[in-house]
Amino acid sequence: MLSVYQQIGKDRRGGQSTALVFIGLYFLLLAFFIYLNSISVPAEERINKVIGSIDVTFKGEDTDILTQMDKVQSSDKLGLASFHAELKQVYEASIPLVQSEINEKGDQLQFSIPISQLFPGGDIRVRDNRKDLFTDTARVLIKRGNIEPTDMEILMDIGSDFPAASDVRGSLAVKRINGLVSSLIEEGVPSRSIFVGLAGEGSNQVYFKFYVRTSFNNQFQKEADK
Repeated sequence: MLSVYQQIGKDRRGGQSTALVFIGLYFLLLAFFIYLNSISVPAEERINKVIGSIDVTFKGEDTDILTQMDKVQSSDKLGLASFHAELKQVYEASIPLVQSEINEKGDQLQFSIPISQLFPGGDIRVRDNRKDLFTDTARVLIKRGNIEPTDMEILMDIGSDFPAASDVRGSLAVKRINGLVSSLIEEGVPSRSIFVGLAGEGSNQVYFKFYVRTSFNNQFQKEADK
């Protein structure tokens, strides 16, 4: 009977030792991860990528969608190409069949929009369904300007209605351009980043051009004229 009791005691002591070893290893690992956390600062973008990878693994999401999300989250770091892509998305969503053009060097993007798509009849106010266009334009331009100084050019081609020097203040085209500039400035775009002009070629188009400030000498010039 005594020998049985002694055997049971040995088994109990052996179980307690195993538990102590396990607890010790647990706290050792916990201390190790706390130390790693204390010497590193996790980046938000990296965390989002890890979470996105987990979603792809367990939810079966398309990796192309994850790649697109990464591009949106880090668009500021993609520079000029991302800036052009965001502007195209803004203008194509607002104006049906808008025409866009990038110069050969790839540092200027221009949109051509019929005046009638922006202004109804002889009104100086922008159509109600076009106001978001300039709100979104200002947002993208400001974001790009925080990375590299970027300017916007507004050229209105009014053809035969080109005003004489004495009639500039009362010109419908001038009032319309002033309205466009005011709406952008109200959204936070610096006035120094906006350039305006009138043309008399008769296309009845408004041209919105975006370019880095280092290429300002090309203002109001067509690609073929440079």
